[in-house]
Amino acid sequence: MVRKSDGRVDTEIVDVSIIIVTYNGREITLRTLAAYRTAIAADTDHQYEVIVVDNASQDGVADAIEAGFPDVLLIRNPDNVGFSAANNLGFGASRGQRLLFSNPDIEVNPGTLPTLINLVDANPDVGACTPFLRLARTGEIDWGAHRGFPTPWAALTYFTRLAHLLRRSRSLSRIFGQYHLLDRDLTQPHDVDVIRGGFFFTRREAFVRAGQWDEDYFMFGEDIDLCYQMKRLGYRIMFYPQAEAIHYHGMTTGLKRHSQGLSPVDEAAQARVYNAFYDTMKLFYDKNYRDRYGGLVRWLVFRGVDLRRALGRRRGTV
Repeated sequence: MVRKSDGRVDTEIVDVSIIIVTYNGREITLRTLAAYRTAIAADTDHQYEVIVVDNASQDGVADAIEAGFPDVLLIRNPDNVGFSAANNLGFGASRGQRLLFSNPDIEVNPGTLPTLINLVDANPDVGACTPFLRLARTGEIDWGAHRGFPTPWAALTYFTRLAHLLRRSRSLSRIFGQYHLLDRDLTQPHDVDVIRGGFFFTRREAFVRAGQWDEDYFMFGEDIDLCYQMKRLGYRIMFYPQAEAIHYHGMTTGLKRHSQGLSPVDEAAQARVYNAFYDTMKLFYDKNYRDRYGGLVRWLVFRGVDLRRALGRRRGTV
């Protein structure tokens, strides 16, 4: 796909570059790569390359990739530079007309990738899209891949659980369920505001025009920001349930209740990621909403973020 037998790099354009950032998580990463290898082999109509950027893992995942997946282009970072910077590094080595930024805890099936390619090609105004991303442990939708923008109102109704309490009513969900767009029909393709950075299928042109991943975000929030920039440029962000993928959510952070006991992430890394989760909320707000809302609203939003951080620390989850 990328590396020739003599070690030279092929510069020929490919249809899709799959870019994966790793930080430990050896077993789940190898499982993800095996699923991609099977899916790629089944699709004889398109050319793919797989690029893995390892953020200084300590569990041997990079060595295992090098030994078991010789066709993968492996980039070893000497330090953990974060999600955005590592993905941008992978993008710099890519040749794809389309890009798939994937977490190392994703399992695709043979129909996932060609279905997304065909859907995007049929809709030239679509800048990025997601399949129906299903949680491995529950079988339910990964709501992080089906979001509205986190306006103060959307965030308030989500964090106070008003959205959850009123979700049975589609009309009320249009008002109170904006954070996860709870009024939408999940059986039909439709526009959303935000998809998950852990499975972000995009056109190369749209990704470049939107400014790539903002490296001010270490982890979390970068997907919201990138979608925001794309929509400002007039691109659509789409949810396509015709395609599916499985997400072993939380395996790479250790901060999700349903996978916390299975995650290999150590406590120090969890603490860093935990703080990044809340810090990026403030970063996104100041970058994109500060001029839109007054100082009082900003103060209330930031105090709400601090409260959520304190409450969540007791549980160790986000």
